[in-house]
Amino acid sequence: MDDNTKKEEFSYGYIKLLASISGLVVTESNRALDNAGIDINIKAPGEIKGVFSPNIDAQVKCTSRDIVKYNILKYPLPIKNYRRLIGKSSVPQILIIVTVPKEINDWLNITDGETLVKSCAYWISLKGWSATENQTNITVDIPTKNVLTPTVLKDQIETEGDRLNKLLNLESLID
Repeated sequence: MDDNTKKEEFSYGYIKLLASISGLVVTESNRALDNAGIDINIKAPGEIKGVFSPNIDAQVKCTSRDIVKYNILKYPLPIKNYRRLIGKSSVPQILIIVTVPKEINDWLNITDGETLVKSCAYWISLKGWSATENQTNITVDIPTKNVLTPTVLKDQIETEGDRLNKLLNLESLID
């Protein structure tokens, strides 16, 4: 397995770890959805805010580069992914950047009694961002305060539950 595949697999595992603490489920996308820019789906396996199984999609990137400057993570996102994330979607989409040390053996420190994960994930929604004339990449600035935590994931799902509940209540007015 090459290093990029290891980063991808590690990032999915890291997000699954965070989601499991919140009682959420992460599903990796099949090849067709991955090619369309959706790497994972995060879902509540039950009712949240009066709606069954609200969910969000995410594009996930993992990097070992030093990309934090002045409390801003600066990530060069491929333009095709950027266009997908700023576009309209029936399911909310977020960008998740997982950072890891350069040396793979430094990603985890396992001792008797504990496992230390040396990683952090940051997230941002690009909904409503402007189109760009860039042809290859666009640098996305993510504040380092946007740390992805179990609470953040739960809040995102609850926000989606609220949004869907409002939409479903509007639907009943039409009937």
